[in-house]
Amino acid sequence: MKTNDELITEQLRTDPEFRAEWERTALARAVAVAIVRYRADHDLSQRELAECLGMKQPQVARLELGEVNPSMETLMRVSAQLGIEFTIDVRPAGTTVRNITKRAHANHLVGSVRTSEAEVLVSAR
Repeated sequence: MKTNDELITEQLRTDPEFRAEWERTALARAVAVAIVRYRADHDLSQRELAECLGMKQPQVARLELGEVNPSMETLMRVSAQLGIEFTIDVRPAGTTVRNITKRAHANHLVGSVRTSEAEVLVSAR
């Protein structure tokens, strides 16, 4: 039986529509992982986290599900209130940038999503 990662890798290789959707939602997935992890680590309900962020609970739920690509305003709010640092690195496909990755790992990398055009690193300070 194949793992989820193996199934996703296969779909990315063989299904252009799946790959396009995967790449389109990369940022939302990385942010969702960071927020879910923060909430679990701090034993908060979605409602409590929403209050901390000045949002409504359904907004937090949508962020956690990765249903929406968060705006820069939302990323800045989450970063300021929760101490989660979002590093977005956009570069040509195949280009490696080592210093950003090392910094993210030093800051406790919690999520990383790579597409053919960009890499999104999410780390917690």
